[in-house]
Amino acid sequence: MLELEVMLDWTCCMCGSPMGATLKCEGAGLAQKDAKALVKVPCPICHQNNQVIFTPEDGTLEDVLPDDGPVRYKIPVPSYN
Repeated sequence: MLELEVMLDWTCCMCGSPMGATLKCEGAGLAQKDAKALVKVPCPICHQNNQVIFTPEDGTLEDVLPDDGPVRYKIPVPSYN
């Protein structure tokens, strides 16, 4: 099994505080060409989660997005007509 250690630095997408993390990535998906990974990291200042998208192979930071929480689907309300 392939294992990689990636060091990332970014700014919190909510409050702008500098952040960083060292991540250990492993699994068969790392061998795929153009593999991307996503990790949620809470900001130590504002406590909001950041979704960090990166390339595990070389540690390239692709994007940092706010975490909108769990996806909630709207259940249609039946019509009583």
